[in-house]
Amino acid sequence: MKKLITVFLLLILSVTTFADQAAYITKAEADRAVALLKTQKQIKHFCAPCDDQNVSLEEIKTIEAVPTGYQNTWEVKINGEGIDLAYVYFQTKKGKWKNAAKELDIKVQGVPRFLSKNKN
Repeated sequence: MKKLITVFLLLILSVTTFADQAAYITKAEADRAVALLKTQKQIKHFCAPCDDQNVSLEEIKTIEAVPTGYQNTWEVKINGEGIDLAYVYFQTKKGKWKNAAKELDIKVQGVPRFLSKNKN
């Protein structure tokens, strides 16, 4: 029973380790993210570390960088909602969906640089 509890706790810790990887970022990173994404009409959300198989498409109506009020960090808001750049993909000129955080050299773990063809 102890082994089962230990495995369960390790599983929970491994998933939460990846949560909010690039949600609270520096002002410079937020400004660069806005500059990158404001040229896009839509983004895709996909959380690989969450073992989520769903990809959701979102039309971009508004985008802004705003202070979070926490330790001088900033966030990017799309359509009024804060996003985590680790789980946001934008479409390149070649039609591939690329991870925004990786494009901006923000350190993230467990996320693919590009969405696989079956996620497009």
